[in-house]
Amino acid sequence: MTVKRATNDATLNQGRQLAGRLLDCRLEDLKKLGGEERARLLAEFPLLDKARFEDVLQQVIAAQHLQRERVGWQAVPHDVAVLATVLLTVLVNLRAGAVAGIATLVLLESLFQFYFERRLYPVLSTLVWFTYPAYAVLAYVLYRRGYALPLIAAVVMLTWVGAFLLGMLARLPVRLILESSARSKAELARREKAHRGKS
Repeated sequence: MTVKRATNDATLNQGRQLAGRLLDCRLEDLKKLGGEERARLLAEFPLLDKARFEDVLQQVIAAQHLQRERVGWQAVPHDVAVLATVLLTVLVNLRAGAVAGIATLVLLESLFQFYFERRLYPVLSTLVWFTYPAYAVLAYVLYRRGYALPLIAAVVMLTWVGAFLLGMLARLPVRLILESSARSKAELARREKAHRGKS
């Protein structure tokens, strides 16, 4: 191994260690990382120059942004289901709203496990701000239709909690399918590697 390659490997290793350290920090803290903290980290990872340090920092910030978006993406089906429940309850009745909400939630939970679109996320993430007033609209509509207050409270609470619980249940089959697919691909790759080793 040449000296240059050994140095490159050591630099790469320090970059990985720095990234691991930075991944433990909050995104807000990374964005406003002060000069003292930067100097301390540069001293701790001496093989990294300022340009490489900044590159690692920006990659970690981008990774944390993406992780937040993916977590937020998983909440979109809940928000759409609540809005569908309220809309159909207002337009038709509570039963139609419940059916529409459940169907929407199950369909979107399955779809959103496979599909992620960063360009759609900023638009869809605003739906969460409509769900809170939607609960109030649901309560008001049920009140105007003569439902008793305890029943209204139970329906609103069930809509809120039920959407989260049903969402988790709807994600399970898809998650099991994805995990099973990953295991079979890993097993297939292992077998192919073992087969090539025998040849």
